[in-house]
Amino acid sequence: MPFKLPFKQVDVFTSEGFKGNPVAVINCLGINESEVTKDQLQAVANWTNLSETTFIFKPSSDQFDYKLRIFTPKNELPFAGHPTIGSCKAFLEFTNQIGKKDVVYQECGVGRVELTIKGKLISFQGEQTIVEDIADDVAKGYAQTLGVTPIETVKLLKVGPNWVVILVDEAQLCYNSNPDFAKISQISNVNDHTGIILGGKKKGTTNEYEMRAFAPVINVDEDPVCGSGALAFIRYLKDAEKIEATSEIKITQGGRLGRNGQISGIVKVHEDGKYTYHVGGDSLTVIEGQILL
Repeated sequence: MPFKLPFKQVDVFTSEGFKGNPVAVINCLGINESEVTKDQLQAVANWTNLSETTFIFKPSSDQFDYKLRIFTPKNELPFAGHPTIGSCKAFLEFTNQIGKKDVVYQECGVGRVELTIKGKLISFQGEQTIVEDIADDVAKGYAQTLGVTPIETVKLLKVGPNWVVILVDEAQLCYNSNPDFAKISQISNVNDHTGIILGGKKKGTTNEYEMRAFAPVINVDEDPVCGSGALAFIRYLKDAEKIEATSEIKITQGGRLGRNGQISGIVKVHEDGKYTYHVGGDSLTVIEGQILL
């Protein structure tokens, strides 16, 4: 007999419905994770056909508030940004804790993720980003698929997903890019990359950027508003000395897809000299119901 489970679809990185990035969230707190199979969860994610579908389970210990499993239509991810924020919003609504919590701890494939709630803004902290060089021919291949010229060294940022980050001279070049998705997918598949984060600074601003995310290798040609991509992009900007710590970064994304995603980010410096990277935004529930699993 199938389980009848609460379901929400949350629009993330927006305060205006249908202008952000949707995530489907299924509340599995009432069942044991062992009662369902990975194939069952993957089938739901394939059916919703959203960039990500998540399942909230009971955590493995009391150091977490919940355990999150994240699926694209094709595979399971250890972490993803907008599903983390949207699922946190859904968890607070499912458990009637809106306005009652300032911090939530999510268990997922990358370990513990700390989320901070301030009013409508939910932010996640990503401190375990890994930065790696990539081969020149791979970097040039990606740039050619986008028809752009990078202004800084192209880097690989491992933030759960493995994003290749490319910075161009200004926002309009980013916005106007017309990617060759088949070639991006081919290069990403060979190199075990999730895809490309492309960004450019807005003219006349200090810390405002346009960003786009391309991941055709996981069946997401262009992600409308991408939290893990924003995390990778902010870390990249910091390492390239384009932004300073404690400065707020504003990122817009999704215009080419008819969206108006708004992402806020900040780099924090701690007393021990370490940096942490924080990405956040508004979100709202646009669909509620039940799903049979």
